[in-house]
Amino acid sequence: MSTPNADSQHTDSTRWGTKRRATLNVLAASLLAASPLALQADEEKDKKDEIQLTEPQVAACSTRYELVADPAPPPYAKDGKEAVRIGYGTNDDWGTKKNVEVLSPQEAGLGETALRVHYPAGTSAPSDQGEGGAGFYATINQLSRAERACLQYKVRFEPGFDFVKGGKLPGLYGGNAPSGGDEVTGEKGFSMRFMWREEGKGELYEYVVKDEEYGQSVGRGRWTFPTGEWVTIEQELILNDPGRNNGIARVWIDGKPILEQRNITYRLDDDIYVDGLMFSTFFGGHGKEWRTPKDQIADFADFRFYRQRG
Repeated sequence: MSTPNADSQHTDSTRWGTKRRATLNVLAASLLAASPLALQADEEKDKKDEIQLTEPQVAACSTRYELVADPAPPPYAKDGKEAVRIGYGTNDDWGTKKNVEVLSPQEAGLGETALRVHYPAGTSAPSDQGEGGAGFYATINQLSRAERACLQYKVRFEPGFDFVKGGKLPGLYGGNAPSGGDEVTGEKGFSMRFMWREEGKGELYEYVVKDEEYGQSVGRGRWTFPTGEWVTIEQELILNDPGRNNGIARVWIDGKPILEQRNITYRLDDDIYVDGLMFSTFFGGHGKEWRTPKDQIADFADFRFYRQRG
């Protein structure tokens, strides 16, 4: 399920288990290697370990949780960097001065301001050639110590947007928000971003406890992003109890139930919670096959954060 080199994050991402099989001794390995029963057992284990997805059987989380934060970039900001820092209360950002501008409510067509992100021709991941897109980490104080949380936001790809091989989209994070091939041990944090893929196919792109070098691609193609119109993404995370793999992730697109993933291990430490927004958007992946062939833009707006009532 992993996609090698599908994620190469900015160097700031450094802020932000056991192996599946016990080691066999050499003699036992040689004796069992050719055994049909052993091969069958391995195949059955692999099948059991596959991610099982269903559709949510509950209403969208924005209807079940309490709205606690609705940040937006101020229209008076002198540039994208200032807009992000004031609007989302962060000092941890990249690409915002060069690649982000603020749209007025009239330009956004939503009744509130929006962020327009630029992806210059020839760019992909920030650590690759050039710096396309932008990112920031926003701790949402109203989510303090949240074990269940809900994020809703809107994205609009410009008409005729060329999706190439894929790119990153925002999602919730906890702890140090691992990305870029960071190891996820369950003791420091997790991240649950989204991606677009070829032809606009959508997916969850998650860094959780799993034997994967890079993030896991989950639910690819269960929905497709259109171009030239706003799409509402909704994400619910229910953290696991430490010591159990009972975490849950749910996704709705434009209010339609898309996927539910269970048996997730977000954490081994009970001091890890859902902390806020990992705004992360760029083409890539890493390498020329991921790079956008032309200047492109996407708009982001209406970020809302919810937590369980009571």
